[in-house]
Amino acid sequence: MDRTTWLDGLRGIAAAIVATDHYFMGSVLDHAFLSFWTDPPEENRRLIQLPPIRLLFAAHAMVPMFLVISGYAISINLLRLRNSNDSNFVRRLSSAVSRRIFRIYLPVFVIAVISQLLFFCNLYQWNFGDEIVRGRKPWTAPWLHITYVFRYMIDIMNIINLQGNSGLSSQLWTMPVEFRGSCIVYVTVLGLAFWRPQLRRIALACLTTYWFYFGLWEVFAFLAGLYLAEMRLLSGASSSDEEPKLPFHSLTDWTSHFKSVNFSTIWKYSCFIFGIYLVCLSDGGELPPDYRFLKFVESSRWENDWWVVSRCWKTAGSVLVVYAISQLPRLQRPLNSWPMQYLGKISFSLYLVHQTVYHLVRDPVRNFLWFIATREPYSENSRQYTVPFAFSWLAGYVIMSAINLYVAHLYTKYVDERCVQIAQRIDRWFTRQ
Repeated sequence: MDRTTWLDGLRGIAAAIVATDHYFMGSVLDHAFLSFWTDPPEENRRLIQLPPIRLLFAAHAMVPMFLVISGYAISINLLRLRNSNDSNFVRRLSSAVSRRIFRIYLPVFVIAVISQLLFFCNLYQWNFGDEIVRGRKPWTAPWLHITYVFRYMIDIMNIINLQGNSGLSSQLWTMPVEFRGSCIVYVTVLGLAFWRPQLRRIALACLTTYWFYFGLWEVFAFLAGLYLAEMRLLSGASSSDEEPKLPFHSLTDWTSHFKSVNFSTIWKYSCFIFGIYLVCLSDGGELPPDYRFLKFVESSRWENDWWVVSRCWKTAGSVLVVYAISQLPRLQRPLNSWPMQYLGKISFSLYLVHQTVYHLVRDPVRNFLWFIATREPYSENSRQYTVPFAFSWLAGYVIMSAINLYVAHLYTKYVDERCVQIAQRIDRWFTRQ
């Protein structure tokens, strides 16, 4: 098995966390997205608000995780090709850039069209504000719905000045960030391609530190992923093929025992634990008491902007997690299992479709389950009845998860995989002599 297949498993977990949190976010379990130390105490102090349990509700940390993974994944094979002195390196790099825009935006265009068609046919069980639909209404003015889709696509393809057009699927704001970061990685790989390895490593370290200092967390995420891929190849295969085996020493021989401790392994596991801790940073608008020590090392360029502060530390945590997993085969093994690999295969589709699925059937499923439990219609006062309320939401989550996985499977098979093939054909046509 390829030593980087664990990236797919990690990406699948991140996509599942995002889909899970969007199911609950803004309606129930809102306290799970806050710190254990949030005031007032009587509404908090729950175990699910503590790391590492809060990782299950770390949707806002999964975007930085996606970006670090992307920086690693899109560069690793190019770096291997460069290191082999393959004459096709530049051509392969050009091909990667050509295919990337179609790889990202063709599946997005399809889900945008599907979402708009569902809205036009009044099939959504969701109330979109007028600031989102911009005056469009179901069953009226088809041309306005067509222009809505094309305006949306034009906006999210603007990678220089992000337009903030959320469309009918708010999670897709990450697409221009993804494409912009990919372009930065490709330019950096090309620019440093013929540098000496040691100087290349120093240059990448300086670049990642520079953008972290300025609070441009998305650029930092991509370049950190590239840096980790570069370091992985520089470290050689010997350090990752198997776990170091510690020799046995007598307990009385303290000097020998101390020398036998593998500090490298301890360091890597420490990075993983601290990375998870940073990823679990809450979304309360300020650093909670157990994270306030981070203020001493914050950049003055972040200017106490919570969006920047939060994303920078979560990105730093994501970098540490990806680094530790890349170095420790024991952490890679669960990610290489069949369920995680399957989840990774459909992760992009799951990320694209889950909001559309929720807009269609989440509330009807919840309301039906509530009616089964109480024989009464669901209302705003339903939260007062703990058992049926928990049943309707948790059972609904199980049902919605099954629907999401099935729809993502179909979308991968009939849309995403075909978009990959189309991107490859377009690239071949572009480069035809």
